[in-house]
Amino acid sequence: MRGENFIFFLASCGFFIGVIFSILHEFDFEHFLYATVLITALFYLLGLASVTFFIKYLDIKKVIYFNKHEIDEILDVQIKELEKKEDFILESYEFIKQIEEEELQIIKNKS
Repeated sequence: MRGENFIFFLASCGFFIGVIFSILHEFDFEHFLYATVLITALFYLLGLASVTFFIKYLDIKKVIYFNKHEIDEILDVQIKELEKKEDFILESYEFIKQIEEEELQIIKNKS
């Protein structure tokens, strides 16, 4: 998750927690607005501080980059396996459809 998304997430959580807190304490409008803005700001600052410390103490050398070529090969193999399974399912479906048509013909001939 990107840092700014984490900050926005905590700010929106803070807003809803502020609204719930204000509703539960049955504040009048000014106190309702003040409590909601205050709690939202606190959550925003908490998110900002968390992301700041995370970025400050993150060691860039420890970041692992994925090998795109290797991942593409693995995904190609998985796609081929899925295509084989789809073909098997379609063949099974056609076989079952054929059997059902034969049964219908037998039932029609007996009637």
